[in-house]
Amino acid sequence: MKKLAILAFALLAAMPAAAQSGALKLSLWDHIAIATPANTQEIKGLDFGIGSKSATVTGVQLDLLFAQTEYELRGVSMAWIINLANDVYGVQSALLTKAENLNGAQLGFVNMSNHSATGVQFGLFNQAEYIHGAQIGFVNYAKTIEGLQIGILNIAENGWFPAMVLVNGRF
Repeated sequence: MKKLAILAFALLAAMPAAAQSGALKLSLWDHIAIATPANTQEIKGLDFGIGSKSATVTGVQLDLLFAQTEYELRGVSMAWIINLANDVYGVQSALLTKAENLNGAQLGFVNMSNHSATGVQFGLFNQAEYIHGAQIGFVNYAKTIEGLQIGILNIAENGWFPAMVLVNGRF
């Protein structure tokens, strides 16, 4: 009984610290959501729903149709259909993944990074302005590469050749 009382006291003492950012968010669509505590934009924990849009997520974002992080994602973000984020630090997964900057992995049918991708893109079509790592898919495109492309068609403007079959890259 004493251990249970100590645990309850510790949880009550930690509640004000957790109230500064959302620890759990349940989303119906876009910003239509409830969160514990009531911060639906800065999630440090789990963001779960049908379609979710958050400013920053540190933790896990799991959604059925789309998952969007407007500024920064640190952790894992998975959606069945569309996953959009500004900066990703971790894993992003969906049918369509899109990030401004990626540090980690994108796993999907179509993976896009508008600026830099450091890590791995794995899908049917992979695209990045600058890739430092690997692109593995049927069609891979990078304006600038420091790493390796493996696929049926590999396009890298600064690669060994501008377009290659099976393997392209630059080290």
